[in-house]
Amino acid sequence: MICLFAKPMPKHSIVGHLADTSQALSISRLALQHVSRHRQSTPWATEAGGQLFGTLNAAQVCVTEASGPYAGDERSRYRYRSNPAAAQRAIEDRHKRGLLYLGEWHTHAEDYPSASGLDDDAMRRLIASSQLNSNALLMMIVGRARSAAGLAVWSVSSEAARRWILSANPEET
Repeated sequence: MICLFAKPMPKHSIVGHLADTSQALSISRLALQHVSRHRQSTPWATEAGGQLFGTLNAAQVCVTEASGPYAGDERSRYRYRSNPAAAQRAIEDRHKRGLLYLGEWHTHAEDYPSASGLDDDAMRRLIASSQLNSNALLMMIVGRARSAAGLAVWSVSSEAARRWILSANPEET
């Protein structure tokens, strides 16, 4: 699985697929390193989060960068809300560099993350109030486990949320 970019990008460390579709997901090592730095690995760590960026076509969604967290975010042990002005600046900055806004990421204080009703509601409100280049956004939740099992990704549309099946990139193992 290779994403085409104007300049070389890091190899993709996590790949994914959805049942009943041929579109693939790849998440770059750079994006994974960024979100991993914010894992809630201590009992007092608060949730962190931000935005996901990359490229998109009919065959593949490539997450190449992640941004956040930002000063002014709302953060607690079990809740995260991005600073809207900072998130918008990150989206505009990446857009100038040819990257698409693909969705949101945040951490959970659990080894193997699952989406809460609040997560689903927040994503559906975001979709309803945004101008998007696709019919869905990614929602990535970063758990405490350091393998692909400690990461969960959904494609969320106004109709449904579908979870990607993730694994380590077989080309790198």
